Amino acid sequence: MKQRQEMVAHYRACFGELCARPEHRPIEPYTRPRRLSFAEPETDATRRLPGRLVLALTSAYALLADWQEARDPSLAELGSWQRYLALPRRTPAEKLIAEVFRILRVFRAAAIQHNGAIEIRDDGLIRASCTYNRCALNLLISQTGLELLAACVAVHLESFDQPYSDAYQELLLGQYYADIVAEIRAFADDDRVLFQFRHKCWFNRHVRLDCDNPRLQLEEDGHYRIDLGKYGENAARHPIDFYISLDDRLYIVPVEALKAGRIAVAELARWQARTDAEARLPDAFRLRFAHEKNVVGLPMT
Repeated sequence: MKQRQEMVAHYRACFGELCARPEHRPIEPYTRPRRLSFAEPETDATRRLPGRLVLALTSAYALLADWQEARDPSLAELGSWQRYLALPRRTPAEKLIAEVFRILRVFRAAAIQHNGAIEIRDDGLIRASCTYNRCALNLLISQTGLELLAACVAVHLESFDQPYSDAYQELLLGQYYADIVAEIRAFADDDRVLFQFRHKCWFNRHVRLDCDNPRLQLEEDGHYRIDLGKYGENAARHPIDFYISLDDRLYIVPVEALKAGRIAVAELARWQARTDAEARLPDAFRLRFAHEKNVVGLPMT
């Protein structure tokens, strides 16, 4: 039994990015207390935060800090809190990432400071705390929230090599941030108030369905109507990205941006893909749109 568990653990450590699994997050639609029974608490030796997750989060902080310094070298001369205050906030994405950096700052300080502590409580929540520059830093969060933090940084840094528009990335990062905040139970740093954003709409970040041949119709009232077919009526169940080619330009429109299957002509420009002059997608996207070719003579299955 133990050997199998170790083998699976190493398997996920090596190929975890290929092994997507459902997320489990608590929801409280009612006020009735929990009535579940659990096994006896694990010992301190077995109930500890995986070292790879601590390393992933401190590395995420370093990656984010390095990327910020590459854009503004003057940030290298600032302390971590002054750096947070000096981060650019011109776009919604920059505002979101500034707050992600702020949360990571607390966890990193708890991980590297001599008085820092990262512990798992009996209720399963993780507390990262320390005193830094005579200020008490504290983060109480679930392990899912920590994993989302690491994923959010990767998604943001990868976005600069992706064809998705700024509006698309704003929805994606906004959903990550909303889910991260939902996993935080307590937070304290130099300002003590974690910044909140108005969530524009729910965006399915778990899976996206790519459609490269949507049927488009221009209506008289200045709207495009997309034929959603049998899948597009339920955006939560079928989160489709429509790849629309118009006038030698490519637009990637998520179904969440549509209203009753329609989008205004003036709004379409917000979803223009970041491609070259010939509106070509990166070669890595080729596998997403593999279509079966009909071969004459082969029997139908």
